Amino acid sequence: MAQVVPFRGLYFNPAQIPDLTQVVTPPYDVISPAQRADFAARHPHNMVHLILPQTLPGDNRLHNRYTRTAALFREWLRRDVFLRDPEPAYYYWETEFQHQGRTFVRRAFAALVRLEPFSRGVILPHEQTFSQIKEDRLELIKHSRAHFSPIFSLFPDPQDDILREMERLRPDDPLVHCTDAEGRLQRLYRLTEPRRLQSIFQALAPLPLYIADGHHRYETALAFQKWMKDLYPQAGPRAPFHYVLMYLANLYDTELVILMAHRMLGGRLLKRLEEGRLLTRLEDYFQVTPLPRPAGEAGAYELLIQQQLDAADPADTVFVFLGFGLKAWRLQLRPGVRQELLAQQMHPALAQLDVAVLNYLIFDRILGLDAKALDDPETCTYDSKIPEVLAALQERRANCAFFLNPTKIEQVRQVAEAGLIMPRKSTYFYPKVMTGLILNPLNTDEEMTLPEA
Repeated sequence: MAQVVPFRGLYFNPAQIPDLTQVVTPPYDVISPAQRADFAARHPHNMVHLILPQTLPGDNRLHNRYTRTAALFREWLRRDVFLRDPEPAYYYWETEFQHQGRTFVRRAFAALVRLEPFSRGVILPHEQTFSQIKEDRLELIKHSRAHFSPIFSLFPDPQDDILREMERLRPDDPLVHCTDAEGRLQRLYRLTEPRRLQSIFQALAPLPLYIADGHHRYETALAFQKWMKDLYPQAGPRAPFHYVLMYLANLYDTELVILMAHRMLGGRLLKRLEEGRLLTRLEDYFQVTPLPRPAGEAGAYELLIQQQLDAADPADTVFVFLGFGLKAWRLQLRPGVRQELLAQQMHPALAQLDVAVLNYLIFDRILGLDAKALDDPETCTYDSKIPEVLAALQERRANCAFFLNPTKIEQVRQVAEAGLIMPRKSTYFYPKVMTGLILNPLNTDEEMTLPEA
């Protein structure tokens, strides 16, 4: 049974920060070093100072980027850079954005969700995580004692009753509104009426929650919960560390957009690749079709790649492979390979995934890349933007690249319901949930208040 509870959110004080565009950011894991520098220069209270603190010369166990973040956050609280809501609320959240020439409005809400181990089937993951990232995030939350970024999760509501009711109840004026760093409109509304909160709480209780983005943060929250229970054994079941901040959207929302994180390969291992030998091996599993080299700049390559992916039958697995001096090939999985080979090696839900086909047949069987190699950023990197991948190839930061179609939302649900895990970076829910619109402090002297019946 899921506990999705209202909370007293923390948000930027409009008297001190009238323009939130200067302080909100995407999540930490999609901010490049150059973007980090740009955000830091925008405003002294930009969220990047909290979510991506920098290592400095002379750092040690007692004085380091995590202790500096904790001190900075306390200073912002002391100086009323943030305001705390006086009463618990659900925060109805609209994100308006453009994609492929169309305007989307993704609806969701922010709340606290009681932490549950994955084994209970209440909160379900779908992707693998990196231990090094979790160690970093754990140190950050240990020192800061706050949730800076909500985890993006999905709940199944085919009739859209929950968010439609929230939309109906929203006040005329949003609590928070801004154009974010990527030019998208963000609107956040506070819902506090006790009877409505109880109705929403009860409607969500029987529903499973699927993590869409933020697997590292969720597993970090579980580790923090364990650490705090050891530190405060007398704490009750409603202590704040038993909960985590989430952004919750409807799994059946037609405004959900998933992009694909395309794969780039590089490093010493890939430099030994021979074009003829690789193509011969690929033909064991794929119909390999050379593509004409497009004339003009990178935009012509982008158009070629997108056209090939868009033209693929939804039931087929089709990749575009670029390498060996920006030569391009279309790879289509041969008939029978999925049933005769992949389905014998993995669960049927995984065998349907393009990323699983790529990982097993090409990365593992043909290239011999094990899990350790794929964890190495010098060997394998990811990007959802085709122009960024093309730039990496042109600048020789990568040797070759594989472009894929996005994972479908039904596939995410099937994998999670089967208790399976997708390869890393199998989904990119677009756009990312912005950091800085609503936060959750973790005060050990507080207890969560559940809506009354």
